[in-house]
Amino acid sequence: MSLLGYAARAASQGFAVFPCNPAGTENPEKPGELIEKWPHLIQRGKPYKVKWGDIATTDITKITQWWTYSPDANIGVACKPSGILVVDCDIPKKQGLLRDTPWGYLHETLGPLVDGSDVLREMCSRYGDDYARFERTYRVCTASLGLHLYYRWPAGVQASQASPVPGLLDIRCNGGSKGGYVLAAGSITAKGSYVAENDLPIADAPPWLIELCREKPKPKPVKPLFSQPGHTAYGGLVESVRLAQEGNRNNCLLWAARSMCEDGATEEKCIELLVPAAMECGLDGGERQALATIRSAYRLQGARS
Repeated sequence: MSLLGYAARAASQGFAVFPCNPAGTENPEKPGELIEKWPHLIQRGKPYKVKWGDIATTDITKITQWWTYSPDANIGVACKPSGILVVDCDIPKKQGLLRDTPWGYLHETLGPLVDGSDVLREMCSRYGDDYARFERTYRVCTASLGLHLYYRWPAGVQASQASPVPGLLDIRCNGGSKGGYVLAAGSITAKGSYVAENDLPIADAPPWLIELCREKPKPKPVKPLFSQPGHTAYGGLVESVRLAQEGNRNNCLLWAARSMCEDGATEEKCIELLVPAAMECGLDGGERQALATIRSAYRLQGARS
């Protein structure tokens, strides 16, 4: 099938698409990175840029025109106008990638190389979901042998741009002003092809995934915990966790807990001080995640001692 055929198929699935840089251009690692002049300057071997957040469409007339001008263009799917969330499961680029994270314990059972699908399977277990049911949706195998899982995202809910597990598990949705995008099935990069694994309909995002990926409100200013009786000893650590920014909250909590452990504080004391601070900052996963991170920190610090 031609790339025009794949683009038309994506549009028939309800995906708003746009042309991306074809394989063999100067920057194959960043397909679809941007334009101002199109379509008359689109030509093989010459990277081009598009304001994809504005032009992505399901209009077959426009799609036919674009791929007639540039038959080798890859197919970008803009997630925001498509109303979808895509979970991007990557393969590990190095060993021990999850060490010093709340998912580090997976290395104990799965070895030094844990991929994004392994983490996603564990997430399903943690949130009471069945992975076999969860993966029953439209899926695309990426050129780097990763996996894209497509889900319907509820209207009116703003998604975060933060990666749930940096390096292994990313999301593309409606975060930011433009949202994110992925390459559609049929696209070809220097690493290989994007291939649809099935023709299943796109499933609705389950509630736990929506909660995990939605943008969290910024915490309201409150009286610093270190000014309260009994909190002076580790006030700086508590305050750091309370004010941690999205995308760094788990790492900050892990660092603070390891610092308390190194200082001789009991795990119970650490939980007493840091769990409320983690809840205030809006830690993804809530109290359960905070407890898991603290216990992981004490296990890691204990092994290092």
